[in-house]
Amino acid sequence: MMTTNKTQKGRVFSYARWSSEPQSAGDSERRQIELAKAWCRRNGRVLEEQQYTDRGISGWRGKNRTEGALAALLRVVGPGDTILIEDNDRFSRERPLDSLNALREVVGRDVEVVFLKTGITVNKNNFDDPTILFPNFFQSFLANSENEKKSMRVREAMAARRKLMESGIPVPGRLPSWLDWDRNRGKPVINQAKVKVIKRIFDMCISGMGLTRIEHALQTTPTITGRDTYIKQKSAWNSFYLHRLLTDRTVLGYQRSSGLKLYPAIIDDETFYKAVAKLKARKKLTVRVKCQNSSLFTSLVRCGKCGATYVRQRAISKGKSYDYLLCSGYLHQTTPCKTAQAVNYIRLENSFLTLIGNSRFFGLALFGNTGPSKIDALTGELEDIQRQIKKYMSLIENDDYPSQRLVQNLKLLESKEARLDKELQMAQAEAATTMPADQAIDQFKTYLANDPENRCRLREIMRDFVEKIIITKGGRDSEYEVYLKAAKRPVAVLLRQNGWSFLGLDYLPGNIPSPHDQRLGK
Repeated sequence: MMTTNKTQKGRVFSYARWSSEPQSAGDSERRQIELAKAWCRRNGRVLEEQQYTDRGISGWRGKNRTEGALAALLRVVGPGDTILIEDNDRFSRERPLDSLNALREVVGRDVEVVFLKTGITVNKNNFDDPTILFPNFFQSFLANSENEKKSMRVREAMAARRKLMESGIPVPGRLPSWLDWDRNRGKPVINQAKVKVIKRIFDMCISGMGLTRIEHALQTTPTITGRDTYIKQKSAWNSFYLHRLLTDRTVLGYQRSSGLKLYPAIIDDETFYKAVAKLKARKKLTVRVKCQNSSLFTSLVRCGKCGATYVRQRAISKGKSYDYLLCSGYLHQTTPCKTAQAVNYIRLENSFLTLIGNSRFFGLALFGNTGPSKIDALTGELEDIQRQIKKYMSLIENDDYPSQRLVQNLKLLESKEARLDKELQMAQAEAATTMPADQAIDQFKTYLANDPENRCRLREIMRDFVEKIIITKGGRDSEYEVYLKAAKRPVAVLLRQNGWSFLGLDYLPGNIPSPHDQRLGK
């Protein structure tokens, strides 16, 4: 309940402020409030229960006055009210004239401001009095000057840090959570206990576990967010944090802000890029845990008409269950697709596994893509950007007063160059660690022979050599095309009720068998 001051002069409010968040744990707030209460006792006034406090907000640029608690207080006070403030620098640390003008505006509304530390009371009648104006001016000058000095020292310190980092020398400060700063040796050292947890996370990702499963597996594991000791904080293990950890090159020793390699690496390049590739392959693999072993084709099969993914559905007729793949766009009415394009799942899976076993056809299919690779495209684009940078540099280096537009364009090109260079490095590392398609197929066959029930693992391996499967025709006589990542062209398959055949056999050397002779399973 608000307590209203019944004296003739109106209400009395206290305002407190401090600049840095760590001060919130100190004595600043208690001290400022006690000063306000003591003033009220001496003057027979009653302090309003509603207190206005800016915690960790600087007054250097007037932020407290424009959007902080002081701004809220100035909207409340009216003629006859009094504001109690510890000192002038709590009100403002802006430039002296700006600070004085802000104070003049407040007292000009017939509001009284009392600076408790100096005992100066400011109102609209005495504002220009030399005994009031001069102390306020010099205190504003000293407060602003102190902030300017601090700002200059911070800028100089940051410049020195950047210079050291650009020279490849690590500096103390905010380190990755798995590193500790050794003051005696003057360098970061690895926290082996935390690194052990990180390596376990990478191993789980590479083995095929998704972020949600990794999160569940870590629920009883202390987090690595603490500095010297673990902080058991359940919320720290979440998919966002795990994804950032698995894709951030800081684990390779790179500093996030500068992109320079300043820290000891805790994960080797091959392990890192394998994990990145696994995450990329699983990006659209969103399937519930209880359904994870039901389909080999989750996110791989798409509708040839609308591009939507196919989902597995079960129908029961006369006591028997039948599994079908249906276009999700038709099922959920999210695309213009007007037909179900249903495909019998069992026949699709059997035909696909038979196709995998057809080494004669796959040996021909895996000729390699004739188009430019991602590495070729990135290399070409990077070389083009570097040519443009060289041209801009030749225009600027002999000009004492270069055009600002030229300078800005050069900065944009340099930023794009850095981004492309990073993408190219990642693409090259990913290509070096990606399993060739023929090896992936052999591994798939091995798993299929030894552990056919481990469908989750089979589905993971499939993504190493299958780019997508397109349903070109649904119904009883269905057709689909398999796009291999390393193939020159897709493999077409025709599904019939009594079997299946592989189409496009004109690619095969020698005599072309009839579709009947090519029917490989029922």
